[in-house]
Amino acid sequence: MDNHQYSLDLYKHLGSRSLLPLVSPPVSTARRAVATGNFLATRQSVPTTDLPDLNNVQGDVIFLFPKKAENFVFFRINNTTSFRTALQSFKPTTAEDVKDHLTSIAVAKANATDPSNAPIVDISQYQIAFSRAGMYYLGVNEDTGDARFDQRCMSDDKQFLGDQRYWDPIFVKTNPDPVNGSVHDDTGALHGVITVAASSPETCTKASNDVINLFGSSITVAGGKPVEGRARPRPFKGHEHFGFKDGVSQPCLRGLIVPRPGQIQVDPGVIIMGYPGDPVRDDPTAKVKRPAWTKDGTMLVFRKLEQSVIPFEQYVEKNGPRWREFIPGGDITPALDKGEAEGLFAARLIGRWKSGAPLAKCPFRDDKAMARDPDRRNDFDYVVSDNPNISRFEPSDYYCPFTAHTRKTAPRNLHPYIDAKFLESGSIVRGGLPYGGEVTDQERRDVANGKPELPRGLLFNCYMSSLDSGFVRQTLGYAGNDYWPITSLVPQKKGQDPILGSPPVYTPAQVQGTSPSVKSGDRVDLQLTGKDGTTFEVSGFANVTPKGAAPPPGEPNPFFVTSRGGEYFFVPSVSTLNSWASATTTTTSKLDIVFALDATGSMQVYIDKVRDTLQTLCENLVGTGKWTAGDLRFGLIAFRDHPPQDSTYITRQYPFDSDVSAVKANLANLQADGGGDGPEAQCDALAAVVKAGWRDDATKVAILITDSPPHGIGEDEDGFPGGCPLQNDPIRLVNRMAKLGITLHVLACEPTLSMDFSTPLDFYKGIVQKTGGRFLPLSDVNSLISLFTGSILETADLDALVVKHGAEVYAQAKNQQASSSDISKSLYGRLSSSTNIDTFTVEDIYAANAQGDQNVQVWLNAEQMDSKTTSQIKDVTGFRLKSSYRNGGTPAMSSKTQPVSLDQVETVVRMCLARAT
Repeated sequence: MDNHQYSLDLYKHLGSRSLLPLVSPPVSTARRAVATGNFLATRQSVPTTDLPDLNNVQGDVIFLFPKKAENFVFFRINNTTSFRTALQSFKPTTAEDVKDHLTSIAVAKANATDPSNAPIVDISQYQIAFSRAGMYYLGVNEDTGDARFDQRCMSDDKQFLGDQRYWDPIFVKTNPDPVNGSVHDDTGALHGVITVAASSPETCTKASNDVINLFGSSITVAGGKPVEGRARPRPFKGHEHFGFKDGVSQPCLRGLIVPRPGQIQVDPGVIIMGYPGDPVRDDPTAKVKRPAWTKDGTMLVFRKLEQSVIPFEQYVEKNGPRWREFIPGGDITPALDKGEAEGLFAARLIGRWKSGAPLAKCPFRDDKAMARDPDRRNDFDYVVSDNPNISRFEPSDYYCPFTAHTRKTAPRNLHPYIDAKFLESGSIVRGGLPYGGEVTDQERRDVANGKPELPRGLLFNCYMSSLDSGFVRQTLGYAGNDYWPITSLVPQKKGQDPILGSPPVYTPAQVQGTSPSVKSGDRVDLQLTGKDGTTFEVSGFANVTPKGAAPPPGEPNPFFVTSRGGEYFFVPSVSTLNSWASATTTTTSKLDIVFALDATGSMQVYIDKVRDTLQTLCENLVGTGKWTAGDLRFGLIAFRDHPPQDSTYITRQYPFDSDVSAVKANLANLQADGGGDGPEAQCDALAAVVKAGWRDDATKVAILITDSPPHGIGEDEDGFPGGCPLQNDPIRLVNRMAKLGITLHVLACEPTLSMDFSTPLDFYKGIVQKTGGRFLPLSDVNSLISLFTGSILETADLDALVVKHGAEVYAQAKNQQASSSDISKSLYGRLSSSTNIDTFTVEDIYAANAQGDQNVQVWLNAEQMDSKTTSQIKDVTGFRLKSSYRNGGTPAMSSKTQPVSLDQVETVVRMCLARAT
């Protein structure tokens, strides 16, 4: 028996499902299994290296969870350490598990007297996914290779997607950026979603509570509770609120799903990253490749789609009687009764009857037997073969309108205008369940009396390996495109998808004068003059309605589905999830270091010295025994300034590299020049630091070397006194570093920094404390190696303490509401006698100054660069350097292992709380 027939026999009682696993019969038991109905005999997939690992793919993605209830737990992470600890105990359901669940259900139905009333197999299923902001929060900084996901949250695309109404608050991001994307701004962002699906609402509620309790205080559930989806009761089971059978058509992943006649087949990589069909994997010109950890992962799009059911019913009831105006051929015998006419009008909006039967096969009346038959309900195309007046070689809307929802979003047979492979590449696997209660007669009366309809609709989620190829193409390229599907070399306006489309925003304009004779379909080019005298052209295709004529049935389409928001998520593989869970639960054994170098005119000597000391630094670090050479990576960011101050470059970034000679070569090619005004582009360098591609399991150190301030902190003769022209806020960026566990050290080139400028000393001293870093004087270029080695070794030991004690520090702050000072004293009392760390001390070359100290505190406590912050900064009088260092000099330095100090513990506590907030 082959795999196809064995799978059909195995799952024959799950005929309503479009996604049936393709499995191989055990060689020795296949015949006996089929004969006896004992199918619980296989957990093996079709063996091939080009197929995803079903034990590594999370469960809803390929086969979809079998469920009657589904909860979506949207969350923000409060504490990364305790979250990772909980994540180690979180057991996601795999695709292999789902296959087993389906087999158990199939066996229960096979053994039941009445398969439609078989005992319920009680199951709970779990899946977790992360937003791009959530991945950054966890320290997963490497790009996924999906350009949209790596740059944009769905809030950034709200208008782009055509959402013109208000969103539910849990999906509204505080500071969306429609131009540049806002994934690096964590304010108000969702970090992830846990999907819980079960065989009953009661089981789903319990399973959701269990998973929320597992993560405990490490997360905050958005909105305070899960978003609940529930299957509709009989006789509406499997139907959405408009009444249509849902999920009838799904793409068949080759080698994983049993293909049924007419079902669209796609390569696995269209849905699962890292396999044939993945557009990033298959594109040799792609600038960003998929990291290895994305394999067996996928993109998840969640949308809450509210349905206006009562107006939809009224709309259908109003237009149904005009059936002779839209029925193919204009008439049929016997004539349609009221219910049939309304059913046909509604079917022409969707492309299928409410039963699921395809309109292309049943153009006049529903065929429920066809709808129940998995071998017939998708076995169709849109070719008209029974009308000699319609070409069989051109797409036609004779039986099914081009605008029908299923024809828009699941297009087929558009040859010769669109290649079938292109249509395959835009496929998505669709899931979700309805939400909200059933419409009652009382509600209909209330709506008739002016009350609003109760909220109900569909919790829609879908999977694909590329957002732009899948969801975005279907939403904008298909559903929202008036000219899709393409059925001619000349564009033809057909209208939007009546379900997922959105009403266009019209700009009212009145054209006066005599118009030429125009008929529908004619191309029209208008030249108009605005009130201010400007002229503009409008080109399009005419849609002429004769004076006094009634518009066609269904015109205009009022649109009955409203998006209430959603988000883009990445669903990691099980192995990637495990690596994230354990990334920082032990002392890190890797070290990433980024040098952010001022490359303006005065800095060449420092650039050269970094190059000359790099090999020694590497040897010093390896010599401690904490790392091998392979554990170390060095990155480089050079910065100058914005035009017109400097026209060469703002920042120049070199990626991490463990090859010291390669990093030295980059430094050798770096020449100091330009700069313009005193302040430079430090803000942009900090933005590049955040996005540098840090490893999750590494101690992360950024070292800024400069002799000047950034723009916007109050320095005289600042060419950009309002701050960075690209809106890179240095305070928000450093706060972000603190959350991501990036420690920032600033090496101040003295005496230039303190003698030539009045503001940067206090600024840099304040911001480094946010990250647990140090402000260190570089008054002698030859001290560079000591500054590097000492600061990095101390940072590594402090970082290890943060990893070890982060959860308890956060718990004391949140649950016991203890102050950071009290937490520090308590922790110091336990560590002082038992914990030794590398401690780096440098003689203080700066003069004491009370006003300067107050400025430091302002910068330390600031949340962003704004007038509220800068107004608190006061001028400091007098020399900032001690007299003995105003002409240079080398301060005393030492690095040794000694008992941890209270100051160091306070730094650890500050780092813990920063990473948890």
